[in-house]
Amino acid sequence: MKPLFPVAVALMLAVSGVAMAAQPAPSAQDKAAADAQAEANERAGLPDLRAINRPAAEVSSKVEINQPRTPSFYERSGNGTEITEYRDKGKPVEIDVRSNFGTRYQMSAPADTSPRVYESGKPPARLPSVNLHY
Repeated sequence: MKPLFPVAVALMLAVSGVAMAAQPAPSAQDKAAADAQAEANERAGLPDLRAINRPAAEVSSKVEINQPRTPSFYERSGNGTEITEYRDKGKPVEIDVRSNFGTRYQMSAPADTSPRVYESGKPPARLPSVNLHY
């Protein structure tokens, strides 16, 4: 019985392949009948089901990899101090302050960016770091 099993499986696959090939392709008459049905639906006030069921594919957004970063806030004071703020989606706000004397301040991002309830008794988790160049 075991030697005949692969032969039987191969025979079944061959018969199913022939049956699939024997099916006729949709004819122009079938297409005309579908168009007539769509026109009848439209006259009856029904929506176009082909447009609803098969919407065209649309590109919703594109990702730019090397896109230049634009600041959300920039100010340059009279004494030469520059304040730049960046607000990127999904990231904490970054603040960069550069003074005319070579001092640079950067607001550090918190280690944990998950949302939490603000407690009035605790200081904020973000503290500026100072870099002095001599």
